[in-house]
Amino acid sequence: MTANVKESVFIKGELTVEEDLTVEGRVEGKIELKNHNLWIGPQGKVYAEIHAKSVIIAGDVIGNIFASEMVEIRLSGSVLGNIKCPRISILDGAKFNGSIDTDTGSGTAPKLGLQKADSAKMSHSSSLWASSFPGFR
Repeated sequence: MTANVKESVFIKGELTVEEDLTVEGRVEGKIELKNHNLWIGPQGKVYAEIHAKSVIIAGDVIGNIFASEMVEIRLSGSVLGNIKCPRISILDGAKFNGSIDTDTGSGTAPKLGLQKADSAKMSHSSSLWASSFPGFR
């Protein structure tokens, strides 16, 4: 089962869902999905703190993302905020401005025994970023 926030829907506040969620509309506040997946479609605009198992972004997100499994930013996706998850995929051409923390608490990378980086910071030019979101709010 998947819950849907359609393109014509605007939600402000805390959204708690006990199943997978697709956002094509606009959500402001907090999204809590526990052990479920969040898909933000190309028309989706999210200004929220996100907690989910996996987050796939093809729309626009402003806010921090906490995922227990993975985050993927698709070509049409953009994120302004920090991401904490064990696995991340940012497709070439996707927009991202923030930090990434993939530390899952083990402290070392198991295959090579190398020390893991605590976080990575990436960003595009702020003028490019601002021009990407005219009229977001």
